[in-house]
Amino acid sequence: MAERLLLVEDEDTLCKSLQRVLTAEGYEVDRADSAESAFKLLQGKSYDLIITDIILPGISGIELLTKYRKENPSQKVIIITAYASLTTAVEAIKAGASDFIVKPLMHDEMKRAVRNVLDKPGG
Repeated sequence: MAERLLLVEDEDTLCKSLQRVLTAEGYEVDRADSAESAFKLLQGKSYDLIITDIILPGISGIELLTKYRKENPSQKVIIITAYASLTTAVEAIKAGASDFIVKPLMHDEMKRAVRNVLDKPGG
Protein backbone atom coordinates (compact mmCIF):
# COMPACT_ATOMS: atom_id res chain seq x y z
CA MET A 1 0.00 0.00 0.00
CA ALA A 2 1.24 3.50 -0.87
CA GLU A 3 2.45 5.71 1.95
CA ARG A 4 -0.01 8.51 2.66
CA LEU A 5 1.07 12.15 2.78
CA LEU A 6 -0.89 15.24 3.79
CA LEU A 7 0.28 18.44 2.14
CA VAL A 8 -0.82 21.63 3.94
CA GLU A 9 -0.06 24.63 1.74
CA ASP A 10 -2.20 27.66 0.87
CA GLU A 11 -0.32 28.52 -2.32
CA ASP A 12 -2.39 26.54 -4.83
CA THR A 13 0.17 26.34 -7.64
CA LEU A 14 2.92 25.05 -5.33
CA CYS A 15 0.52 22.63 -3.66
CA LYS A 16 -0.60 21.12 -6.98
CA SER A 17 3.00 20.90 -8.21
CA LEU A 18 4.16 19.09 -5.07
CA GLN A 19 1.16 16.79 -5.19
CA ARG A 20 1.95 15.88 -8.80
CA VAL A 21 5.66 15.23 -8.03
CA LEU A 22 4.98 13.16 -4.91
CA THR A 23 2.16 11.19 -6.55
CA ALA A 24 4.55 10.32 -9.38
CA GLU A 25 6.91 8.95 -6.70
CA GLY A 26 4.17 6.50 -5.65
CA TYR A 27 2.71 8.32 -2.64
CA GLU A 28 -0.98 8.90 -1.98
CA VAL A 29 -1.20 12.67 -1.44
CA ASP A 30 -4.10 14.66 0.03
CA ARG A 31 -4.10 18.46 0.11
CA ALA A 32 -5.35 21.04 2.58
CA ASP A 33 -5.13 24.81 2.20
CA SER A 34 -5.22 25.61 5.94
CA ALA A 35 -4.48 23.98 9.28
CA GLU A 36 -8.21 23.90 10.01
CA SER A 37 -8.95 21.91 6.86
CA ALA A 38 -5.97 19.67 7.66
CA PHE A 39 -7.46 18.88 11.08
CA LYS A 40 -10.71 17.82 9.37
CA LEU A 41 -8.79 15.41 7.12
CA LEU A 42 -6.78 14.13 10.09
CA GLN A 43 -9.97 13.20 11.94
CA GLY A 44 -10.90 10.64 9.32
CA LYS A 45 -7.54 9.38 8.12
CA SER A 46 -4.01 8.76 9.30
CA TYR A 47 -0.95 9.88 7.36
CA ASP A 48 2.60 8.59 7.28
CA LEU A 49 3.85 12.16 6.85
CA ILE A 50 2.46 15.68 7.07
CA ILE A 51 4.19 18.40 5.03
CA THR A 52 3.10 21.87 6.13
CA ASP A 53 3.98 25.45 5.40
CA ILE A 54 4.51 27.66 8.46
CA ILE A 55 2.54 30.64 7.14
CA LEU A 56 -1.08 29.57 6.66
CA PRO A 57 -4.40 31.38 6.94
CA GLY A 58 -5.69 30.99 10.50
CA ILE A 59 -3.37 28.98 12.71
CA SER A 60 0.23 28.42 11.63
CA GLY A 61 1.93 25.23 10.55
CA ILE A 62 3.90 25.23 13.83
CA GLU A 63 0.62 25.37 15.79
CA LEU A 64 -0.76 22.55 13.63
CA LEU A 65 2.34 20.49 14.39
CA THR A 66 2.24 21.26 18.12
CA LYS A 67 -1.48 20.52 18.55
CA TYR A 68 -1.52 17.36 16.43
CA ARG A 69 1.62 15.87 17.96
CA LYS A 70 0.15 16.19 21.48
CA GLU A 71 -2.31 13.44 20.52
CA ASN A 72 0.00 11.70 18.00
CA PRO A 73 3.58 12.04 19.26
CA SER A 74 5.07 9.78 16.61
CA GLN A 75 3.60 11.74 13.67
CA LYS A 76 6.31 12.66 11.17
CA VAL A 77 6.16 16.25 9.91
CA ILE A 78 8.21 18.30 7.46
CA ILE A 79 7.94 22.08 7.82
CA ILE A 80 8.40 24.23 4.70
CA THR A 81 8.72 28.01 4.63
CA ALA A 82 9.76 30.95 2.50
CA TYR A 83 10.54 32.92 5.67
CA ALA A 84 13.41 30.95 7.12
CA SER A 85 15.38 32.13 10.09
CA LEU A 86 17.32 30.38 12.80
CA THR A 87 14.47 31.20 15.18
CA THR A 88 11.78 29.56 13.02
CA ALA A 89 13.97 26.53 12.35
CA VAL A 90 14.61 26.04 16.08
CA GLU A 91 10.90 26.57 16.84
CA ALA A 92 9.92 23.95 14.24
CA ILE A 93 12.43 21.37 15.49
CA LYS A 94 11.46 21.99 19.14
CA ALA A 95 7.81 21.47 18.16
CA GLY A 96 8.78 18.07 16.74
CA ALA A 97 9.38 18.66 13.04
CA SER A 98 11.33 15.86 11.39
CA ASP A 99 12.82 18.25 8.83
CA PHE A 100 12.77 21.94 7.87
CA ILE A 101 12.97 22.97 4.20
CA VAL A 102 13.32 26.49 2.82
CA LYS A 103 11.40 27.62 -0.27
CA PRO A 104 11.79 27.81 -3.17
CA LEU A 105 11.47 24.04 -3.10
CA MET A 106 13.50 21.95 -5.48
CA HIS A 107 11.61 18.80 -6.42
CA ASP A 108 14.63 16.53 -5.97
CA GLU A 109 15.33 18.02 -2.52
CA MET A 110 11.70 17.49 -1.52
CA LYS A 111 11.62 13.88 -2.76
CA ARG A 112 14.85 13.15 -0.88
CA ALA A 113 13.59 14.78 2.34
CA VAL A 114 10.29 12.85 2.21
CA ARG A 115 12.09 9.55 1.67
CA ASN A 116 14.61 10.26 4.46
CA VAL A 117 11.91 11.15 6.97
CA LEU A 118 9.72 8.17 6.07
CA ASP A 119 12.70 5.81 6.31
CA LYS A 120 13.63 7.10 9.79
CA PRO A 121 12.27 5.01 12.66
CA GLY A 122 10.03 6.81 15.16
CA GLY A 123 8.73 10.36 14.98
